Amino acid sequence: MHISHIEVRNFRALTDISCDFGDKINVIVGPNAVGKSTILQSIRLVKALIAPRSANETNQVLISLGAASPHFPQRLFLHTIARDKTRAVDIRFNVIVTDAEAGTLRNSVPAIAQSLVAARIGQSFLGTAALIQFLQSPRGRDALAEATQETESALKRLQTNRTLLLGVSLDSQTGSVIAADPLAGVLFGFLDNNLPPSSTLFSYFPADRALPMGEVGLQLGAADAQQQLESHNSQPQLKYTRLKNLIINSLILGDKTTTIKDDFEKIFSGLLRSRTIDSIRLNELGLLEVMTSDKATGSMIELDSLSSGEKNISLTLLLVARTIQNGGIALFDEPELHLNPAVSRDLVSFMMREYCDERDIQFIMCSHSPEILTSAFSNSECQLLHLKSSSDVSPVGKKSLDEYSEAITRLGSSISENMLYEGTAFVEGPTDVEIITFAFPQLFRRLNLRPKGGRNQIEESIKEMQELERSGQAVSNLYFFFDKDDDVSKFRDSARIKIVQWPVRCIENYMIDVDALSELLRSRDYAETPILSSGQVVKLLRELAFRQIDSIAARQQYNSYSYANSSLQKTDVDGDLDEIVQRLYGRMKSARDSLSGQSEAEWTETFRAGVEQKKQEMQRQWEADWASLCDGKRLISDLHKAVQPRRSEAAFKLAIVREMKNQETRNWRDWSALITKAIGG
Repeated sequence: MHISHIEVRNFRALTDISCDFGDKINVIVGPNAVGKSTILQSIRLVKALIAPRSANETNQVLISLGAASPHFPQRLFLHTIARDKTRAVDIRFNVIVTDAEAGTLRNSVPAIAQSLVAARIGQSFLGTAALIQFLQSPRGRDALAEATQETESALKRLQTNRTLLLGVSLDSQTGSVIAADPLAGVLFGFLDNNLPPSSTLFSYFPADRALPMGEVGLQLGAADAQQQLESHNSQPQLKYTRLKNLIINSLILGDKTTTIKDDFEKIFSGLLRSRTIDSIRLNELGLLEVMTSDKATGSMIELDSLSSGEKNISLTLLLVARTIQNGGIALFDEPELHLNPAVSRDLVSFMMREYCDERDIQFIMCSHSPEILTSAFSNSECQLLHLKSSSDVSPVGKKSLDEYSEAITRLGSSISENMLYEGTAFVEGPTDVEIITFAFPQLFRRLNLRPKGGRNQIEESIKEMQELERSGQAVSNLYFFFDKDDDVSKFRDSARIKIVQWPVRCIENYMIDVDALSELLRSRDYAETPILSSGQVVKLLRELAFRQIDSIAARQQYNSYSYANSSLQKTDVDGDLDEIVQRLYGRMKSARDSLSGQSEAEWTETFRAGVEQKKQEMQRQWEADWASLCDGKRLISDLHKAVQPRRSEAAFKLAIVREMKNQETRNWRDWSALITKAIGG
């Protein structure tokens, strides 16, 4: 069987999503806390409510989700799992059964009908005596006849349509729990309950996989049967505490066509290629040992002593191999936990080969791994689903490898990174990344923050991405943060592209914060000779800032001449030698012709006069607004040199930001408000 479609409304982080699943590997990706694991939990919840395998499964799953309490077992707290407490939680999914499973159901009508009656009178897990007595009564015979008729009618429909609708509606205001199709749950449950306790058609692997260390008490046979049942879904963490029970059971019973050593060997040869299984044995102390051998050195190491990533994936996949029935369904949360990226890269293909193709197992898994995402993206038999928000989940197909993918790559990002975050934020350099990450960790938690390399590169990227957006290409959320420098950018926001040009010259201008700097510079950690007065701090900052006017005015005056550039360009040396010679001479001639023909003395006098005029204009402007107009990057660097702190310049900047944040200074509030407005934080 496999799940073909799911709809989830008003459940925890999800508002309204609907998507199709493939019958092999389905990988759900998206930003943190957007609701990926909630999709798995919704499937797990429906299964526990309408097709429980044990008496404890329903309560245990509700307790794990916060919808029930072990202290008040008679009450449900459905409002805790509803996104909107005034609306019902509605979850439903379609399960496609195989021909063989449909045949099993057709041959089991009396048993299914009896299970349906037991479920309706609340006797599913209470033994057979009361049920037998009820079935012998006139009312019981009528109930059984009615259940038999319903079962036969449902199985007749199953001959032409192999779909079972499993779903529930939970109303937090009335406390009602209504199944979309009660008989579908009984049919699903019958197929699962027909298996021995060690096998299951449905298993949930949580993200909090606590791996066992050392020896654990072993139980075999009937004493362990209940724990086997609970480990599949109601208490999935038990899977890992029972691993050595599983190994012993497999060794004693030999109930598989392959031995447990064969299963280990497949995992090691397919994923952890540097190791091989040497033996599974009792050591001289009578303790169970699974010994592995390093292929390169031949050194022996016990399974318990492997790295956490190796141990996690080998034992998890052993559970898949030994407990999930052919044709089963596995929910897998974050399979990449503690795993080396090189192993994550091979995981999808290994699972596809060993468990999907060979044994028809369906996987629905959530991941934050770019390697798993890329593997799923490149495998035509995988279904990759991008959960963008609480109401937006979309399949990602090969058509996404288009002009947009190439453009994102040129930006220094990738399609995979854009799916794992709510968007990508670009700043000018690595220092800006460090400052913003330190200053606003919560605001940028769901964004992929990357350096782009300067204002020119950022504006070229904005132009390219907005042209793609205008052409109809679906563009992910992109945010561009860059300096004001000497002029205001002509680019404006579009639907998916947000542009933030600092209203000050550069990001460091926000750090020209008298309150924060006055507090820091009182300490010898930040000033060899402490500055005790905020007035002295302002005076020092102003003096350092006004020293910049000469260089800024000179640069502006020189740039105003618009001299042609004689520097060699890459395209100048394309083609044959004659073309190259002609092109280079043309460049030098153009540069020479752009000169005015003035002598050195004339040019110097004209240049000085122009610079002096600009200086006078700048000084008038700077009197009132020097803190936003000066080059903040240079000013903070000059201040660092002037006060001679016992910290690096980078650490000095972070200390300023921390003090601004602690005091919630005006600069901090302005800076924070600007970013919050841009990214909707």
